Amino acid sequence: MKKPSVVQDLAELAKPEGLSAQAVAGLEALEATMVVLLVAVAVRVLVVVGEGGSEWRWSARDGCGGLPSSFENLKQLTYLDLSGNDLRGDIPGTLWNLKNLEGLYLGSFNLNGVLDTNLPLSNLRYLDVSSNLLETTLPIPPPSVMLYNISNNFLYGEVPTSICELSSLAVLDLSNNALNGTLPPCLASIGPLILLNLARNKFDGMIPHIYPDSCALRMIDLRENQLRGIVLRSLGNCEMLEYLNLGDNQINNTIPFWLSELAYLKVIGLQSNMFHGPIEDNLSQLNFTSLHILDLSNNSFSGELPSKLLKSCHAMKVIVGQDKLAYLSLFKSVHLSSFSFGKIMTYAMTLMSKGTEREYAKIPDVLMAIDFSNNKFGGFIPELIGDLKSLRMLNLSNNFLNGSIPPSLANLTVLESLDLSGNHLVGEIPQQLAHLTFLSVFDVSHNRLSGPIPHGTQFDTFGSGSFAMNDGLCGSPLPNKCTNDDNGPPPPSSFIVDNEEECLFDLDWRIVLVGAGVGFLVGVVLENLIIDKKRRWFLHYSKKMAKGWKR
Repeated sequence: MKKPSVVQDLAELAKPEGLSAQAVAGLEALEATMVVLLVAVAVRVLVVVGEGGSEWRWSARDGCGGLPSSFENLKQLTYLDLSGNDLRGDIPGTLWNLKNLEGLYLGSFNLNGVLDTNLPLSNLRYLDVSSNLLETTLPIPPPSVMLYNISNNFLYGEVPTSICELSSLAVLDLSNNALNGTLPPCLASIGPLILLNLARNKFDGMIPHIYPDSCALRMIDLRENQLRGIVLRSLGNCEMLEYLNLGDNQINNTIPFWLSELAYLKVIGLQSNMFHGPIEDNLSQLNFTSLHILDLSNNSFSGELPSKLLKSCHAMKVIVGQDKLAYLSLFKSVHLSSFSFGKIMTYAMTLMSKGTEREYAKIPDVLMAIDFSNNKFGGFIPELIGDLKSLRMLNLSNNFLNGSIPPSLANLTVLESLDLSGNHLVGEIPQQLAHLTFLSVFDVSHNRLSGPIPHGTQFDTFGSGSFAMNDGLCGSPLPNKCTNDDNGPPPPSSFIVDNEEECLFDLDWRIVLVGAGVGFLVGVVLENLIIDKKRRWFLHYSKKMAKGWKR
């Protein structure tokens, strides 16, 4: 009796189109030496690569049901990608018979139940079982694994210290589960680790002192847990760090001074914690040349806005055009015995974008954002923010900022969202802001602003809520009309020239007033002298006339 053929079984999965006789013959010739099998639903294509590099493709429909038992015949298979298929149930036991597997990708596979904690695949280097329905404690893969992604499942319990025995591990993603307990300090013993994502779990306790000397980490994502205490200096030893997100925890600390020593940082997320105190007093040197996103919102930072920090953000000062959309990511080259492939791991972030909270599963490379909202910052908005010309989002709302809105913000020509609400700002809204043609969200409500609202371009699209609770503002879209012009004056060409002219105008009037005052005073004095002299002459002449009459 002929043994089951994986080709025939795959042909069944491909119905109703089926496979041509030529396709079946070609696949059967490769069956004994298949090293790569990729069933990709997104493009509906099955790729089979033979040991000598020969390849076969055919168009297939979405896989449904379970894997056929004939898969165990693929003894030479080293890479299997079945992601995005609808093969429900437990992980098929036939996969554990593929002893030569080095890469196994079962993401979005609708797997449920449990995963064997002792996977019998000693050559496995890449394991992805993310976005499934697994309900179990954390399975520990073989020590040979380099990339382990089991995110977006229903894992529970603590992370066992045996995870630290994966001495080749470069990528560890346990995010979006229900894991709890404290973080194992032995994570520092995993030397090659470049990506650590433990976000959106239930971890508590302090961030351990895990990197006393050095580390290779480029990404640390610990957001949305229950971590508390302070951030230890040891994380500053990760000199290649590009992404650090500690947001939405219970960390009670001043800003970590060592952040300024990490020149490759592109994303800093400290939002929604209990950070406090002034910023620049705790930063020894300022070197944020690569920074794209800085989120310090929902803390208790105080003092003035960190001007020197902002001045060092050189990446935000240059507008770089792009022919195609790119994302902030980490590229990892994976080498298997039969072939190599690149794995791009994108960074993720949740930001207040255009007035609403937005989840960026991928962060566009052109996205430059600063969020200092909901703190205790005071003082003026520094003019030098206008030098950060590639900013797309700026949120300074709900602080204690005073002074006027700097006209230099008009230099932010690609700005899409500007929120200055909930402060103590005074003066007029600079007319130059009407030139920001990309601005889709603008909010200066709950301040002490006055004068006409700019009109034209984007400002004609903003509702009254953007300007509410500023008793001195007038003009459309508010009901109160301006005295001279219902819509306010047109945007001036240069605020510097206007200021100089205003100063000269004020000076001329001062000179006129001083001259008039002096002239008036001199006139009064001379008049008194003349009147006094005439009075004395009149008295003297009158006495002489009287004597003459008496004679």
